[in-house]
Amino acid sequence: MLQEVLDKLIDSLNNGNILLAAVVVIVALVFNYKKVADFLDERKKTRINRISEALRCEQVKGDTKSHLESELAKEYFKVTTGIGLETEFREALIQAHRNTKGELSFAHFKRALPHLRYEKSEISVKINWFDWIGYSFNLTFGYLTALLGLVLLILPGQADGISVVQALSIVGLGVFLIVVALFMIYQTFPVVSARFIKKQLKGKES
Repeated sequence: MLQEVLDKLIDSLNNGNILLAAVVVIVALVFNYKKVADFLDERKKTRINRISEALRCEQVKGDTKSHLESELAKEYFKVTTGIGLETEFREALIQAHRNTKGELSFAHFKRALPHLRYEKSEISVKINWFDWIGYSFNLTFGYLTALLGLVLLILPGQADGISVVQALSIVGLGVFLIVVALFMIYQTFPVVSARFIKKQLKGKES
């Protein structure tokens, strides 16, 4: 199946059909998502097994053993929350999660990770002007692209005299635009989560 997908993708690119190539990639990712997820999960388990095996070695002592224990805790935390951080930063996140009685979920921390800083034993949130520009752009054009995609989905049913192939092409373009729009809107989530974390942290300080 994978070879067939690759053949179709190469043929589409050779014929200059970028839209069809994009649709092929999206469909392939959707139908092979579980395989990709299983592969990544297996890699995580392999690293955990290797660290655990190293810790069982009698020659591993002192600072080396402490470092490997820290790495093992880091990997287990990453498997359960999707967040890979060093010990101090990780403990600060756990404490913030406890202090807010679970209102600051690890899902928010994971999304907002690019905007989080750990300085002077405290977590802070940094959102610069470039982040705000990206947020505004993705939010605005994401909704506009979604609206255009919906219009294209409705259009074949309202228009007269178009062939089945034309209708399918219009619907395919509409679906593609909606997928792009969802991706753009998803890119705003890190800033949304960062703002929520900042608000919750300030609320606990006051």
